[in-house]
Amino acid sequence: MSEFTKKIKKNVSANVCFSALVGFLLLCSFSPEAFSQGSSANNPQAFQVDPAVDAAVNARLGKGARKISINDCVVFSIYHSFDVELAKLDLYVKETDLMYKEAVFDAFILGGASYAEDKRQQLSVFAADDKQTNEYYVEVEKTLPTGTELSAKWSDTRSWSNTVYTSKNPSHSAELLFEAVQPIGKNIFGYVDRGKVSLTRLAIESADFEMKDTIETFIAKVEKLYWELVFEKKSLEIYEDMLNRAKTLYESDKKNFNIGMIEKVDLLNSEANVEKRKAEFIASENAYRRAEENLKLAINLEEETRIFPEESLDFEYMDKTLPYCLEEAFEYRQDYKEKKKDVEVMGLDLLIKANEKWPEVDLNASLAMNGVEVKFDKAFGKTTVADNTYYYAGIEVNIPVENREARAEYKRVNFEKEKAIVELKEKERTIITEVGNAYRDVRTFQTSLQYFGRAVELQTEKLSEEEKRFEYGRSSTKRIIDYQRDLLMAELENALFLLKHRKANVELDKSTGIIYEKYKDQI
Repeated sequence: MSEFTKKIKKNVSANVCFSALVGFLLLCSFSPEAFSQGSSANNPQAFQVDPAVDAAVNARLGKGARKISINDCVVFSIYHSFDVELAKLDLYVKETDLMYKEAVFDAFILGGASYAEDKRQQLSVFAADDKQTNEYYVEVEKTLPTGTELSAKWSDTRSWSNTVYTSKNPSHSAELLFEAVQPIGKNIFGYVDRGKVSLTRLAIESADFEMKDTIETFIAKVEKLYWELVFEKKSLEIYEDMLNRAKTLYESDKKNFNIGMIEKVDLLNSEANVEKRKAEFIASENAYRRAEENLKLAINLEEETRIFPEESLDFEYMDKTLPYCLEEAFEYRQDYKEKKKDVEVMGLDLLIKANEKWPEVDLNASLAMNGVEVKFDKAFGKTTVADNTYYYAGIEVNIPVENREARAEYKRVNFEKEKAIVELKEKERTIITEVGNAYRDVRTFQTSLQYFGRAVELQTEKLSEEEKRFEYGRSSTKRIIDYQRDLLMAELENALFLLKHRKANVELDKSTGIIYEKYKDQI
């Protein structure tokens, strides 16, 4: 200890007036208000944002900074994010499969024309050695939902030859032909065709559930990123508060050192504390910027725009019961609905595969009317007269002897149905576990935050009392620095648990499937 300090202490112990004077000078230079500058509110759970702090943050971010709420953030992301757009496009692509399956019922128009001339030498003197043939036809084909294959064909053949042994030369042979084929075995009355269309519709519904689940997962991600930004903003405020406290302590120590009340080591310790708090504040600013950029990327916001959150890390009590949360999950979970739909799809597909093992049994019927005349119009007119008719009716049977392909397909789908049932049961267990874990996390953080809030209050009170002792020379700089660090750690841990509490609430909402329900009107 220096001789100057020893003399000061000797004089202080010998002269009460001088001690009072020093105390008065210290009180004027280092008031309690200086320590309270930038400190947190008495209630550490509230974390209400001071308008002045908002203004300061806005000033640091620039004039173009945008204040954004979590609802605005989610709605903006729904309309602008790549993830949501890709999920919707996947569903749109899947919906086109329905048109492919329904194409089996499309109508087709076929047509053709040909010309042939034959001047080859013939063996018989009665045969013509110069023949010309023109053929034209138009046909319409259509498959009905009952599996009935219908076709109507009109054709005309014009023939000419240089022989004299034909009664009509040239001649037109026009014909109107109707055909129908009705399966009564495999694909009986169109069962397979309609079943495949129904399978596609069910698959599209399953894809819709998948899209909703993808969007819900993305919204949960955005909400978590938003709360991380809120946490970094709160951390920045805490570090700024501690930096101000360190600066205030350093200014006081400089005055005390000048009048010989403290040693130089205390002044150096106080200055080092300021430098450390500056480094922490700079690192906190970078962490805020990182969280900001991550959120902007998720919601696809322009790179130049700066944002800061409107909400704060306030405590939100959850009063739901676990049975209620489980009931919500089984009602709203999109992935659970998707698994249930998969079981329905496999069940229908199994029935289709069972029918495909049947033999092919088709009823065939045909009706033809024709007319042969020299002129085309007369030949065509006779095609509508019932005198020149042709009828045919029959049955065709195709029985596969081994039918290994159809039997293998049936077995495969049967196993896939059993697999879908097992996956559904697994999903049920998974939902119960996920909801239970998320629910307990929320409850745990709610309980822990009560103790953390109390710890922050006690650390704040402890530092305040020690600052009062310091004013009267009954404490040291090191102890004040230690107590400031204790308060800093308590506030940061409290803020971290508030962040975990917020994320746990988001995870609980996601595990119960209510996130999509909240924003479905905007999607």
